[in-house]
Amino acid sequence: MRSEGNPPILLVLSAPSGAGKTTIARELVRKYGFVHVVTATTRPPRPGERDGVDYLFVDENTFRNWIEEGQLFEWVEIYGYLYGIPKKHLLKPLTEGKDVVLTVDVRGKRSIEKVFRNDPRVRFLTVFLLPPSLDVLKERLLKRGDPPEKIRERLEKARDELSYAKEYDYVITNDDLTQTVRRIAQIAGRG
Repeated sequence: MRSEGNPPILLVLSAPSGAGKTTIARELVRKYGFVHVVTATTRPPRPGERDGVDYLFVDENTFRNWIEEGQLFEWVEIYGYLYGIPKKHLLKPLTEGKDVVLTVDVRGKRSIEKVFRNDPRVRFLTVFLLPPSLDVLKERLLKRGDPPEKIRERLEKARDELSYAKEYDYVITNDDLTQTVRRIAQIAGRG
């Protein structure tokens, strides 16, 4: 990681499922040059998702080997699937001095924060995205094609996740994509 001048930004975005964190991360990549370090997962891709772009889709044996070998910063099981951040995928762009955006849940944020919060080689920022309302969140999940039982499960989890927003440096309501992306870029000093 570069140590002189301005250190690279490590931006952690968290939000309930369907609140737009992946879309915002993509816009930060497209408009502001961030590198989106994608999470590895054992879940199957949704229609339109691409390996290495949306997630690193791996089988459970590979994922469990990574756990045993200590190749993940953190990992968690959610909805019956494993998710985690591969160390090499996060360290490489930071070492090259590139700004990085991660999309993780609150547990992932806490794990990454333990490693990077006080590291002078990075500027560590956390942003929690709120949906405009739980009704809007439900509509987004419906449009995504999630089955009714998954939507109920995710809305229940969203209610719980909202209580953790206070742990973040910034809390932003994602009611307008362009404005939200611009606001996050400004917070990061890139807008």
